[in-house]
Amino acid sequence: MNIAGAHEDDAAKLARFEAALNGFVERVAEDRYVLAIVLVGSLSLETIWRRESLGLWIIEADGVTRRLQSDDADLRVYRILVENGINLHAEVIPRSRFKQMVEGASRTAFSCNFFAERRIVHSNDPSIETWFQMANAVATKDQERELLTFSTWTIYAARHARKRLELKDDLELAAQEILSAAQSVAHTEIIRQGIICEGDVIYRAMDAAPAFFQSIYLDVIAKRKNRQVLLTALDAIDGYLDQHYQAHLKPLLAYLKKQNRVVPLSEISDHFAFSQIHPWHLESACEWLERKALIQKVSAPFKLTKRSLERVEEPAYFLDV
Repeated sequence: MNIAGAHEDDAAKLARFEAALNGFVERVAEDRYVLAIVLVGSLSLETIWRRESLGLWIIEADGVTRRLQSDDADLRVYRILVENGINLHAEVIPRSRFKQMVEGASRTAFSCNFFAERRIVHSNDPSIETWFQMANAVATKDQERELLTFSTWTIYAARHARKRLELKDDLELAAQEILSAAQSVAHTEIIRQGIICEGDVIYRAMDAAPAFFQSIYLDVIAKRKNRQVLLTALDAIDGYLDQHYQAHLKPLLAYLKKQNRVVPLSEISDHFAFSQIHPWHLESACEWLERKALIQKVSAPFKLTKRSLERVEEPAYFLDV
């Protein structure tokens, strides 16, 4: 077993991780049921300092998945392996499901591809290589969906931060929510730039808008119990949302416009079910749009079970075009 010394430099660590990757690939290359291996996240001198393990996708032939009791009913199967003392965090993916991952709205595993480079390190299936290249491209459609995802997270965090501050006068928890919103804004800015950033996203985004992130991030860290600082940060985030909502919430607005009817929140959630957008984040985004008088809110009947005779009500939204 190779255990890194306390004073191992980045070059030595990089060489150790590369050797482990190569050793693992060589080990499984003879397995005819393993069709391809994808390295998730880059191996470089710039990123190796924070590496504790290797992330992999192991694409296998259909019908050979070995399931464990710990997998339960989850469709996604994860394994933690080890090579030369380095842990490998692997998702095992049947070939047919990998194909689904690269097609249309099912491309969930490629979401957030602005924050992790991926490359095939082993393949004996040319089709997989073609599918991978198609899905790994940063497409406009994916960019719009990712902007929506992080914008809903921003709205959700900012909404709760203002409640903490104005209703509970809880400066500490309000500051935590604001910092969470700032991180989401930073991810949004990286996506807007169309670049891949595997480092500390907040600092990369700060380079492009230093004054803005000074207000919503650095000042909050330095003076997290200063009420005026927190209010200024929230106002700056609100201004950012006002400025960019048409682009950042475009998939949601486009969906409501296309429907041209009252759409229950459950239907909106189902439409975006293959993304990283939670229903409560969509609710926050819709409520934000409604408070800005950009959409209308009503209610719609909802059956709690498929056999229910009585109905309750759920939020529903309408974009008046």
